[in-house]
Amino acid sequence: MRDGKLRHLLGFVALFLFAATAAQVQAAPVAEEPKQIIAATYRIFATREGLVGQVTANGHIIQPRDRFVALPSWTVTSPNGSDKFRVRVTYKGRSVIAPVWDVGPWNTNDDYWSPNRRYRDLPVGRPMAEAAVFDGYNGGLDERGRRIRDPNGIDIADGTFWDDLQMTRDDWVEVSFLWLGADPGPGAAVVITPPAAVAPAVPPAPPAPPAKPVEVEAGAIAVDDGAAGYAPQGEPWSEAGCGLGGKHSWTKSTASPDKASASAAWAPQLPAPGFYELLAYIPECGGGATASARYRVFHDGATTEVTVDQQAHAGSWASLGTFHFGGDDNAQPRVELGDLAADEGRAVRFDAIAWAPRVDTAAPDARVVEIRRKDNGYQITWAGGDNMSGVATYDVQVRLLPKGGWTDWKLGVSDTGAWWGPDEGKHFAFRVRGADWAGNREPWPEGADMDTTQAVP
Repeated sequence: MRDGKLRHLLGFVALFLFAATAAQVQAAPVAEEPKQIIAATYRIFATREGLVGQVTANGHIIQPRDRFVALPSWTVTSPNGSDKFRVRVTYKGRSVIAPVWDVGPWNTNDDYWSPNRRYRDLPVGRPMAEAAVFDGYNGGLDERGRRIRDPNGIDIADGTFWDDLQMTRDDWVEVSFLWLGADPGPGAAVVITPPAAVAPAVPPAPPAPPAKPVEVEAGAIAVDDGAAGYAPQGEPWSEAGCGLGGKHSWTKSTASPDKASASAAWAPQLPAPGFYELLAYIPECGGGATASARYRVFHDGATTEVTVDQQAHAGSWASLGTFHFGGDDNAQPRVELGDLAADEGRAVRFDAIAWAPRVDTAAPDARVVEIRRKDNGYQITWAGGDNMSGVATYDVQVRLLPKGGWTDWKLGVSDTGAWWGPDEGKHFAFRVRGADWAGNREPWPEGADMDTTQAVP
């Protein structure tokens, strides 16, 4: 009897436990699939990197039409040849994925896409350079104390910039940071607009004064960029808000002739043939201008190249020299400038060129520069300079030392040297004068320029 009751009790307990377990199974919630995180996308100002032949932060040598980007933080630089860190860049409907191989622009510690970014007082998605340019953040300086000129948060290599995105100038793009989530794909990114920036810890720099007006010399004929007579070609081009007319065009310099891709020409309508001083206006905004802009002056069938340090002449008219124009009916007066320079990645600025009329009233300065012993006589060499029209001819006189009178030897010659002899053991003195193309002739010097006692053996 006891055994029967015990079996009955155990059966009841087992039935109770089974029912409780079944109830728990039925009550368990259905597991939901985790939501996929889409990579954050921000609107960023982009610039072309260029710098062909230089080495990126990961050791890659930059090739022509290369394909990669640079971001201003070492934390997301992919190893050379890999795409560990990638971004999708979209511009006017065109979209491309590119690896991060370089560090820049401006900063190297601005991980502006990270919720734990270095500059905590700026919103996520807003580069420090952008805040510096538009809000005076950090006094307008980058982490190395340089004045930030562009609000760029990404640099794009030439092949991605020109070929994939078909960009012709620095501009705003949409950037998806693919290590932060799934690729939204072309056209599917939702652009996140960063909230307004928190007031910077450092008081913002006072607003820059408005660009000073540019005045053209009275009587000069000026050809401005974008006006009649100005002809740009190639790519890429950018604009800045200063210069004649309140703006100017610029592109980046390259030291490699086979990489040069942009140039422009200025051609005036001159009222009459004559001498004109060429003046190139160099705008002062933007900074970082080339120190070796190569202007080519086409005048009366000849070509003269003039190198100008645009950085040193910022905010002023730089003289390219004085030339005669209109003497050759088949030669169109013009000036050309390209992006080929002695430096790399600097701004080459294209603004106004002015032709200012000049009258040549100064005589040239000519003199004997060397007497060298040659055979049984002497080789006499002379030279001269003129500040405008140039030396056209020379007159040379000679006298016997010690008390001989001056005698004409060469008259109206363009040569700059001749042999004198035989000397027969005697010594002679020489003097020279020049005449320029405008008809100005210098007077004879009172004494000799040199004599044969000073001859080089």
